[in-house]
Amino acid sequence: MGNLLFSPSGRVGPSAFFKGIMIISAISAVLSLMALVSYSLANILGILSIVLLVPFFFLLIKRSHDAGRSGWLSIVWFILFIILIFVMGSIIPSIFGGEEYAAMQRATEEAAASGDLGEIMAIATEFGEPLAKKTAIPSAIGSLILGAVFAFVVNLLNKQDPGDNQFGPVPTA
Repeated sequence: MGNLLFSPSGRVGPSAFFKGIMIISAISAVLSLMALVSYSLANILGILSIVLLVPFFFLLIKRSHDAGRSGWLSIVWFILFIILIFVMGSIIPSIFGGEEYAAMQRATEEAAASGDLGEIMAIATEFGEPLAKKTAIPSAIGSLILGAVFAFVVNLLNKQDPGDNQFGPVPTA
């Protein structure tokens, strides 16, 4: 498992890639659910979850290697995934945030118009916890779905090189 997630060298087959992405997605989902337990802890763990991007990127590199392509191609996949995370992070609160999200949007726009940064921070503090609790479960489910769909598409577009290549032997199932 350590070589799967913590090394960029070698190759990884489609099933191992999917498994690795789902492990990272499950960890991300658990971190999303932490908002239901402790909002402060969820904020700290949310910042620390950036560390999950490293094994994710390593998996992308190895999947590119398995297709006989340079690991540099994985940068394109990585950027696409980051964009998808931001899109999901924008859509989920607007759908599941309810009145808290709408009220936070209105208050933030008013504070931004006045240019008062302290007021914007106060708004984030006031609305952050109730909004995080409302969106924790949809965010966790979204993490799992996004991970699965992304892994499926990457596997679909990166066909496995059937023979050994410059990146190593064919990975075993």
